[in-house]
Amino acid sequence: MRFPCEYVASTFLPSLRIRVAHRLRERGFSQNDIAHYLGVKQPVIVSYLQKKITDTGDKKINHHLDDLSESISNKIYAQEEMDVIMRTICTKCKSLRINGPLCSIHKNILPLLAEYKDCDICRGFDKLPSLKERSIILLELKEVFSELERTRSFFEWVPEIGAQLATCDAKAKDLDDIASFPGRIIKVKDTITVVSPPEFGSSKTMSSLLLWIREIQNKTKWILSIKNKTELVENLKKQNIPFESTNELDIRWDENLDELSNKEDINKTRLILDSGSPGYESIAYVFAENKEDLLELLRDIDVL
Repeated sequence: MRFPCEYVASTFLPSLRIRVAHRLRERGFSQNDIAHYLGVKQPVIVSYLQKKITDTGDKKINHHLDDLSESISNKIYAQEEMDVIMRTICTKCKSLRINGPLCSIHKNILPLLAEYKDCDICRGFDKLPSLKERSIILLELKEVFSELERTRSFFEWVPEIGAQLATCDAKAKDLDDIASFPGRIIKVKDTITVVSPPEFGSSKTMSSLLLWIREIQNKTKWILSIKNKTELVENLKKQNIPFESTNELDIRWDENLDELSNKEDINKTRLILDSGSPGYESIAYVFAENKEDLLELLRDIDVL
């Protein structure tokens, strides 16, 4: 299996860096200054300048490299911000990968791609949430944690291994699209805390469970793990809240999820109550469409 990134890393970027070094030298930049802007040591710049501008073997790629290196050197000369320069490079790379020269090169490197007439692997980046959207997701996680922290009763529902809280947006397709608190929500004395701020792609188990339920309930975007106490079933039945029960979810993952997927009312399920197994704690998993829905459900079942 060969990835387009391999060609970018081995050929495209080295050729670009050599070109930028030559362009900056022509503009009067010292070797130390060029090294500073390219993030390398001065001896590396010496080797760049000793090399001729490399031919990648593809005229179209060479043309784009020439134009891009000129643009980058101009921006450096004009003292534009580094994020602008980085964005220029990454945007160009992305455009060349989507039905562009890099796409053709990748198909030559990996002939198996010929089977896919309308390959859209690189175009999939458009489905990722933007930086602003991801910031909102992380902020909502912090807001929900603050609400849980303020409510002293939640402390009693935190599993001994810690609670997990995760969320995503409507575009989520894989584990890296799910945000959660690394290291879980843990109990310290008589309060709860987190080890570090929330981030994307940090919880495999919860992310997998959230992605699984989203295949059935596509509006569900939140999941929280709590203790599976005996009174929880009573509270759920009292409030007429639909739930499903499992056994040994941690060690019979696929089998349990397959069984749950075939349940008649799984599309209405709000919680999965797992009884655990030797060495594994009894855990309940709560599902919700948004943060308000999650907090309301927790109040309904007397967790908050």
